Amino acid sequence: MTENRYSGYLPDTVKELQEFRKLGQIEGVILEEEATAKDTLVKNQWILTAERNGLLRLAKMMGVLGAEMMETEKLREEILYRWNSRSPYTEFHLRDWLDGCLGAGNYTTELQKERYFLQLVLELRVKEKREFLQKHLRKIIPANLAFEVGLNANTHEDLKGMTHGQMKALGWTHGQIPFEDLTPYRK
Repeated sequence: MTENRYSGYLPDTVKELQEFRKLGQIEGVILEEEATAKDTLVKNQWILTAERNGLLRLAKMMGVLGAEMMETEKLREEILYRWNSRSPYTEFHLRDWLDGCLGAGNYTTELQKERYFLQLVLELRVKEKREFLQKHLRKIIPANLAFEVGLNANTHEDLKGMTHGQMKALGWTHGQIPFEDLTPYRK
């Protein structure tokens, strides 16, 4: 294959000479390496197709702390959040950004306009993004808007219609209810 890549550049009159076939073997390897490097370079231009080294380069430019320790897909998510962030001038744009960041239904917001206060409550399944949101929202929301990022840790409201027998039948014990199991009981 590598010899064929080189021979594609040669005129037909010299393709059959032994010297040019030998050159084809040597130069073909170099051309293959260059083609691979070009493919990697093209992939690393885009966040969705970038390899680990390309993501680390982008993270360094964006000032992502601890990027070397993150898994590749988590790093890709972090870079995408930062890349797509824009100042949400309206409540609609803020919710649109949060839908992209957290997923629809994984949070609730309450904007108290008279107090200039935004309360964001995350569901437990996205609790690992709380710290990121606290830092990042401070950068993108208006400076005079105070905010709080909390967790919806009170599952009593979800379970108050169930009896202890029903919970026991599901295999739940106190403090051991997986959050995903609560989803069907939410209103």
